[in-house]
Amino acid sequence: MQTRSKAAEPEQPLSPGSEAGLDEMIVQEPLSDDEPDNVSEKTQHIPEQPASEQKAMLMQTRAQHRATAAELNEVSYKPTEELFVELPLSKSGNIGEDPERTQEINVDHDAPDVENDEENDPWLCFACKEDLWSSGSVGCDGCSEWFHVGCVCNISEEQRAILASDEESPWFCSDCKDRTPSLLSQALTEGRDKANDVLLSTPKSNSDLTEPVTNYVECNIPPVGTSNGDIAKAKWGKLRGLDILSGVNAAYKKVVKWQRNIFQVPSGKAGKAFIEELTKAVNYFTASSNLEAVAMTMTMILPPLLLQKPSKNSKSKDHVLHLEKRLEWWRNGDLDLLVKEGDAIQKRLLRRKVSRADNKEKMFIRLMLLGKVSAAMRWVGEHSTSVLDINSVTETVVDGRVVKQKVIDTLKEKHPDPEPSQEDSLLQGPKDKVEDVIYQNIEGELIERCAKQISGSAGPSGLDSDGWKRILCSKQFGPASRELCNAIADLSRRLSSHYINPHYLHAYIACRLVPLDKKPGVRPVGIGEVLRRIIGKAIMLVTKNDILNATAPLQVCAGLSGGAEAAIHAIRSMYEDDKIEAIILVDADNAFNRLNRQTALHNIQYICPEIAPYIVNTYRTPARLFISNTDEEILSQEGVTQGDNSAMAKYSCSLMPLINIVAMKCADNNTKQVWYADDAASSGKLNGIKQWWDQLQQNGPMFGYFPKPSKTWLIVKPGLKERAAKLFPDVKITDEGHKYLGSFIGTPEGMDNFINNKVSDWMKEVDDISDIAKREPQLAYSGYIYGLSKRWNYVCRTTPGISYQMKRLDYKIRESFIPAILNRAYSCTDVNRRIFALPARDGGLSLYNLSETSDMEYQFSCQATSGLTEAILNEHTEYHEDFQRTKDIKEQITKTRKQFFKCKRDELVSELSPAQKLQLDLASEKGASSWLTTLPVKEFGYVLNKQEFNDALALRYNMNMKDAPRQCFCGETNTVNHLLMCKTGGYVHLRHDSLRDVFAELMRNAGCKDVHTEPNLLKTDGVQLPAGSNTKDDARVDISARSFWNPLERALFDVRVLHPQAPSNRSHKDIPSMYQHHENEKKRHYNARILQIEKATFSPLVFTTIYRWNGT
Repeated sequence: MQTRSKAAEPEQPLSPGSEAGLDEMIVQEPLSDDEPDNVSEKTQHIPEQPASEQKAMLMQTRAQHRATAAELNEVSYKPTEELFVELPLSKSGNIGEDPERTQEINVDHDAPDVENDEENDPWLCFACKEDLWSSGSVGCDGCSEWFHVGCVCNISEEQRAILASDEESPWFCSDCKDRTPSLLSQALTEGRDKANDVLLSTPKSNSDLTEPVTNYVECNIPPVGTSNGDIAKAKWGKLRGLDILSGVNAAYKKVVKWQRNIFQVPSGKAGKAFIEELTKAVNYFTASSNLEAVAMTMTMILPPLLLQKPSKNSKSKDHVLHLEKRLEWWRNGDLDLLVKEGDAIQKRLLRRKVSRADNKEKMFIRLMLLGKVSAAMRWVGEHSTSVLDINSVTETVVDGRVVKQKVIDTLKEKHPDPEPSQEDSLLQGPKDKVEDVIYQNIEGELIERCAKQISGSAGPSGLDSDGWKRILCSKQFGPASRELCNAIADLSRRLSSHYINPHYLHAYIACRLVPLDKKPGVRPVGIGEVLRRIIGKAIMLVTKNDILNATAPLQVCAGLSGGAEAAIHAIRSMYEDDKIEAIILVDADNAFNRLNRQTALHNIQYICPEIAPYIVNTYRTPARLFISNTDEEILSQEGVTQGDNSAMAKYSCSLMPLINIVAMKCADNNTKQVWYADDAASSGKLNGIKQWWDQLQQNGPMFGYFPKPSKTWLIVKPGLKERAAKLFPDVKITDEGHKYLGSFIGTPEGMDNFINNKVSDWMKEVDDISDIAKREPQLAYSGYIYGLSKRWNYVCRTTPGISYQMKRLDYKIRESFIPAILNRAYSCTDVNRRIFALPARDGGLSLYNLSETSDMEYQFSCQATSGLTEAILNEHTEYHEDFQRTKDIKEQITKTRKQFFKCKRDELVSELSPAQKLQLDLASEKGASSWLTTLPVKEFGYVLNKQEFNDALALRYNMNMKDAPRQCFCGETNTVNHLLMCKTGGYVHLRHDSLRDVFAELMRNAGCKDVHTEPNLLKTDGVQLPAGSNTKDDARVDISARSFWNPLERALFDVRVLHPQAPSNRSHKDIPSMYQHHENEKKRHYNARILQIEKATFSPLVFTTIYRWNGT
């Protein structure tokens, strides 16, 4: 294509929302007087020429094209060799008036002289025969004729962008288009990516966000598939064509900088309408509609634009009104109104304070109330951290020296520019064909299940996992949620089976980047879009076996059950082998961000073709990383992106060629290896390990794996340290051992030091959470059970013989944590400690004695991972998990664990008094511990304050409640038993009435009709009833309801609350007989009268004071 436009700014993108006409898109405005000249260095400068010479040069160009026009009838087209020559460009945009401005045109000085050919004079438009320079013009690459832009009809909106951004892009007039359709198709395909680059205005490099990334090597990455969509023909409300594209991208650019300020999708019509619009946006993409280019961006901007909270204390009613208004704007395409309103709200939001370690208790409480246990536990102990300001300076230790650097510079350094691929790193040969039918297992039900399992913060769009769970899984929205799940399933299948234009997915693959304090250094944490996590999880579940077949058993990070534990057990077995001289533990430099992405995308098509389309779609173009609380962004151009469920699968598959190369070249030295992501380990003789290490250093970099000697440890057997130092001068060497994947490999002495250091750290963490328990005991208890205990449980499962060292931690739990949650100033008794060490279902608190369970848990781990461990030790090239065998082993482990605690409980019961035994039995009743094991999520009202939780524990174990009066108002000693039985003060009646009202409300919510409390019974009028029946005229029951058992049938209920420790109940031999006794008593009083006179059914509701109820 030949155009007349200024050469000073050849890559200047169109501004979002620009309404420039066609002429302005083809012929750019000239530079102003105060702007410097910016002419391409590749252009050859020639002296200023008079107009006659300029005209001659143009005539020569057209003549040369005429001489080669016959080639257009062939399938292949070879353009003539051209020179780039500058001609003066006037400030008005015309050639020949201003020698200070220049313009590029294509010239061939060997063309014949056709100066006298006036009919086809190059100064005239070929269509209208008017002056060519009166407006913007374009030249055909087929016949060499020139046209006014306004005189041609076959320039689409997409081509306008191509021509405006790249003067070398091909264009053909209507005649040439008809003669050479294949050539035209090829030209348009090659030019489409250039158009998207301009229109999306996406940065290309971290070093210079305006420079494109150079593709150094030709990798065999599948081309983008064809699409039926044409954004130029798209319509959305009042918007048309490229106005939609520019408007949507401009809105996206705004919303990704906003603070998260999203309200929950309301139930009712407004909420359903929102979900329907979200479904439409997803379907625009899956159906390859004209809006396909912007569909995913629309999906991402819809929540922040429509769900912005109007004020800090706005209510649900306000949210519905604003959502209805915004939905109308959205349907009309009024993006400017939505963005303006959102900007107005954002400007009035207080800038969120950066999280600091000194308010870690507040952060812990806030996150626990949201049910985010893992996030909350990061604020306990040494794991507590804070978000760094990008302009602050941090200190890191590099090769033994302290380096100071700004956070933003560190982030850019950790996200390097792409490296070229090397020929030796690329796999060759035929590719396995994958049938698209395998992705049909991705259905709406799977998407819903994955959404329920996803947790975490929001990506750039601002809608977190809880928001997506609500709109995908809530029954309140009925068919709307199901349709959205089905639409996302369709989207998942398309991403898994087709190669998509990467520019269409730029919003889908974008992430938030949070710089955390690593102490010392910076830990960049990426948070991807929740939709991407849901889709990625669904695809990984469907292709899990294919991934395992490609990577297991030598790479154990791609979804293998117990993969890390198996790797530890295997390496420990290797170390304990007398034939093994050493173990080398390798770590790589910035491993996940330096993996060669182009090489990975090429090779994954051979290693695991089932996931190749999805991986290529999400990684073939750099991902934008928006730094939280700033306006900065950088690019992820290498490695894998955090916040992506498929990242580990991609990484493991990408390193398989390296693993195989090293294994093949070291096949004769009897070395064994196992990998967990970038953590490589190998065992064998020292010379063999040296060869393995050399091969890894030699071949690793071409795959983007850079072994770092300063982070690599060589564990040698006693007496070999000196010899090892000569072979490995740059590697750290030890004969005691070193930590590996959270456990330890080495001598018993080294393991003791490792465990003692770990126990000391855990004791500090127990102190931290005990301090929180003094004010928030329920939150601290839940954090301990579901968070803190997981830290040492993993070490117990992977490290043998540590029971003795764990006694220190047991003592700290007994002396600090238990008194804190009980609100006692003293330690618990030995008997109570043994009770608390039982599982909650057995009447305990699940505060296990770790010195008793650690060795047992290690044996369980060895049993569960025995198959995989054996495959690693034997260096199998394939591994097929026996799921039935694994299931049987896990069932046996569960049975053994239950038997262990049953024996502990039986031993304890034999030492308890009858009252204590009864109390333990009551706490072991089904459902009696549900209040204790439920997460304290504020949204659902499951939170207990300090006094409520302390009192609940006191009632559970029949302990005196703190701060209760010593003497009851009735004159009796105020014990827990007396408090639950004394009728003075009305507590017994209040307890009964509260249960009655709760059940009545539940019946109303369940759809029962005509629900009443305390209805009077009909008079007996002399009807003979069995002995013991209540025949009083004013007799009444607690609840009456219709349609409980059968439609419109009346059902009556009466409530009774019994205290098992009351003297009247202790005569019963066990708890079930207590329930049976009180049920029979209620039936004797009311059953016959209700059946005969009321013609209704009767059901007694019997409760105990220990949270259990029984109803028949």
